Amino acid sequence: MNDKLVRKVPYLLVLASLVVSFSSIFVELPVGQTTPQIVAYKVQGTTNLGDPGSESFWQNIPWVNVSLTANLQGVPTSGITPYLLVKAAWNGTDMLVLEQWPAPNPAVNTWSASPAAFVPASLLSKTTLNGVADLQELVPGVTYSIEKNYTGYISYVNNTEYQGRIVLSYSGLTLPLPNETSITVLPDGRILVPDNRGFQWLFTNYGLFYGYYVNSTYYYPDRTAIMWYMGTETNPSNCMNIGGDYANENFDGFTITKVGGSLSSGPANIWMWVSGATWNSTSDPAFQINMWQNESITGLNYTDYKDHGFAVPLYTNQSGLYEVDTAGFWYPPVQSSGLNGSLFYIWTGAKWENGYWVVEFVRPMQVPQALANYEPQFQVGKEYDVAFAVWQGKAGETLFDKSITSGFLTLYVSPQSPGTVTPTPATNTTNTSTATPTSASAPNVTLDVTIAGVIIAVIALLVLYLVYRR
Repeated sequence: MNDKLVRKVPYLLVLASLVVSFSSIFVELPVGQTTPQIVAYKVQGTTNLGDPGSESFWQNIPWVNVSLTANLQGVPTSGITPYLLVKAAWNGTDMLVLEQWPAPNPAVNTWSASPAAFVPASLLSKTTLNGVADLQELVPGVTYSIEKNYTGYISYVNNTEYQGRIVLSYSGLTLPLPNETSITVLPDGRILVPDNRGFQWLFTNYGLFYGYYVNSTYYYPDRTAIMWYMGTETNPSNCMNIGGDYANENFDGFTITKVGGSLSSGPANIWMWVSGATWNSTSDPAFQINMWQNESITGLNYTDYKDHGFAVPLYTNQSGLYEVDTAGFWYPPVQSSGLNGSLFYIWTGAKWENGYWVVEFVRPMQVPQALANYEPQFQVGKEYDVAFAVWQGKAGETLFDKSITSGFLTLYVSPQSPGTVTPTPATNTTNTSTATPTSASAPNVTLDVTIAGVIIAVIALLVLYLVYRR
């Protein structure tokens, strides 16, 4: 080898080190990043669902700031909530999850559509109901015409019957609607269409969906949901399909291959809390009229309603979205018998204060075998894939229009108790980014890498100086 080249080797090595060091200043390397993102610590004590989050053990567990993003990109009413704060713990018998998110205009005293449909008129008259039916609002600028050359078609516009077929027009697109479609045309020209899975799929796929219609008195409940993945995929997707009532449904000539609410891959369990329906509050219409105690209405025997609310347990897979009980109140039940009462197996406490919702979920670590087919069994030392969603009803979020995590996070059930730390205040952890959710346990990864890169670069420069000086 050439002597001059040999003498240059040390210089070249130092120069390469210098380049790598400086590049680390500008590249966010995943050095030192912790996983999982959420840790469920071992704690002692019982829950106080009348005042969620007030239990002393929560004070030693820091919030994890989870970024949320729009489930429907480009839709103004999707992705209203920028972040969700999460803590997790277990007390030997129960898994506990505490959530907090900003809700400056909360939806209270409201129902989800399905429960309202089950309640007799005599009970409905005892409370104020809002949002008992879903209306899709089409994008501004969509116009309609009634084409009379479609014989045998009947259409309804503002409750007036017309002979002919409604055809929508927008930016060069024409879209005929099914027979007997009813639309509402507002004074400003906006068009509202009653919601169903076929229209969800149709308007979303053709870019005509603007959001769910709301006004000052007509809106939807606030909700939050936790999804626990139960499949075997290494990198599962938390995407729930917008689809039909069944696979390969023919909707007015369109074939909808997926089922609405089905999961892209593998099965998952969902815990869904709904303001105005499952909230443990005197402001909740369902609790005002003791609806959940009335088995003749619900088909289920709900007890202990004064101490807590509940989360609706749902199950989703590639074939559809189901309810884990035998009532089928919101969705079809996973099985026809044997699970009566499981609707109230996941307890919740909820409160709205200082512009935030605070919701606490409590479920036994272990569930009966019949439920274990549809809900996870929690074991110490195990990791679980978990995703989160939030709906703000007065802003128009409901159903598939929501704020979600961009993918699953990992939650670790730790055998360790939390250290004595100062919890991160909610007001100081706002993260409006829609990027991959971040963990409060490793906030300075990029900064640490940058500082290390600067130090190495300075040392490299010093070495070069000494070498050349000789």
